Amino acid sequence: MRKLSSGNGRSERSKGVLICDDEPLMRQLLATVIEMHDGLHVAGQAANGVVAISEAERLQPAVIILDLSMPQLTGLDALPEIKRVAPDALVLVFSGFAAAMVAADVLALRADRYLEKGASPAPTIKTIEDLIQARPPLPRRFPKSNAGPRPGPPR
Repeated sequence: MRKLSSGNGRSERSKGVLICDDEPLMRQLLATVIEMHDGLHVAGQAANGVVAISEAERLQPAVIILDLSMPQLTGLDALPEIKRVAPDALVLVFSGFAAAMVAADVLALRADRYLEKGASPAPTIKTIEDLIQARPPLPRRFPKSNAGPRPGPPR
């Protein structure tokens, strides 16, 4: 697939993806697939949960692919902090753990989707596309309202 160039090799509407996985080959595979896809580019990579948090805060990517089993800080432990420092990022947990075992916990921590490793690249890209299309972009900060307090329920 060929991307539309904006001078930096990326399409102007390209969405940044942060890949967080401790396995270098998995990061490389995901990066290759993402970079081949129009509309997506790899914003950064992290090999552990501590770096995942700092890169999420620094890069503010559109999508974060997060493995659960990483050194220093697991993806499960990093997830709440990632959502705090990058609140607009969509988080796709991509893990080798069976969905039945951890999906409910991951979604309770505000991950946007769970996908088991072992899926071919096509479903992974489709899941990222679905995430992006399902949620319209939100403003970084909502303007303060001058409307005053809202009235309570009628008595």
